[in-house]
Amino acid sequence: MDNKPIIVFDESVKSKVIKSLGFKKDKESKLIDNDGKLATSQDFETISSNEFGGVLQGSKIPIKNKESELVKYFISGKC
Repeated sequence: MDNKPIIVFDESVKSKVIKSLGFKKDKESKLIDNDGKLATSQDFETISSNEFGGVLQGSKIPIKNKESELVKYFISGKC
């Protein structure tokens, strides 16, 4: 069995997590990378800082903080 680390965080540290992953917020609070490109989910949807729930393991692809999104990734083993 492969032990995959999972980081759990709450709203109080969300901005620090976003920054540590190399993302910033644009004027509309959408996540952007260091080149100013919009960060998108695996489904190519933009994600606002309020929606941010983490990243897929081994990548910098953000996922939304919605139960349906998080459950999908936990079940598939991609987180």
